[in-house]
Amino acid sequence: MPAHLSRLRRWFAGAAIAAVLLVAGAYFYARHRVQNALKQVPEKIGLQVKQSATGFTVSKSEQGRTLFTIRAGKAIQFKEGRRAELHDVEIIVYGRDSSRFDRISGSDFEYDQQTGDATAKGDVQIDLEANPAGLTNPDQAAPTDLKNPIHLKTSGLVFNQKTGNAFTKERIDFRLPQVSGSAIGVNYVATTNELTLKSEVNLAFSGATQGTVTAASAIIRKNPRVVVLSSPRVQNRTQHSAADAATLYLREDNTIGRVAASGTGTSSPQEPRLRKPKPLSLN
Repeated sequence: MPAHLSRLRRWFAGAAIAAVLLVAGAYFYARHRVQNALKQVPEKIGLQVKQSATGFTVSKSEQGRTLFTIRAGKAIQFKEGRRAELHDVEIIVYGRDSSRFDRISGSDFEYDQQTGDATAKGDVQIDLEANPAGLTNPDQAAPTDLKNPIHLKTSGLVFNQKTGNAFTKERIDFRLPQVSGSAIGVNYVATTNELTLKSEVNLAFSGATQGTVTAASAIIRKNPRVVVLSSPRVQNRTQHSAADAATLYLREDNTIGRVAASGTGTSSPQEPRLRKPKPLSLN
């Protein structure tokens, strides 16, 4: 019996050692395959991997305050052209006076160290949020009270790390508490915190003042907090109207307080001439 138990123990010990060796072999083989893949894929497109890292951050600061930060969950940097692929990206723009907390996020970007451009390869989400108490809070602190940010979705966005500006020529969809819409092309200027919708602006109002608005272009400004429409044309259940320009005045929570039209326009189903423009309340 003791001899039988001894052989049984040796058999279990041998089996355990074999299992450990098998698992270790599989691990190192898989690791070797992944490392080769990271080297071979870029080589097939004429590039060589310089480094791969988990976690990537680029920030720009002035006078002790951060202007913007680019964060990525993973970065693969290439030797040629000093370019890097960024994955799980978030860009936060604080502004020169720390009065913003604008966030840009997307799954995949390409970052060019020479130009400072971070170019999105797919869809991008943008949230525009004011942060009036930014200067009195610690650097990079989020607003204590988030108030209905302006949501935008687009693709092909290019964010420049040197200037903080961003643009795209693609379609952009946006949403405010009382308005949703779309446009073609967008341009964001960091120094003024102005967002320009370049062309083919379409708005749909909800709530008590239902209707649609088309405009040649639009500008979203922070000071004053307004949306300025160029050559707007309004249509609702009872009338059609047009003007040279219209301004949507936003409250702090980005709801619309009032609308004012300006310039010569037309009104009614047959579009007769507008009278002298005056503000229209949306309350």
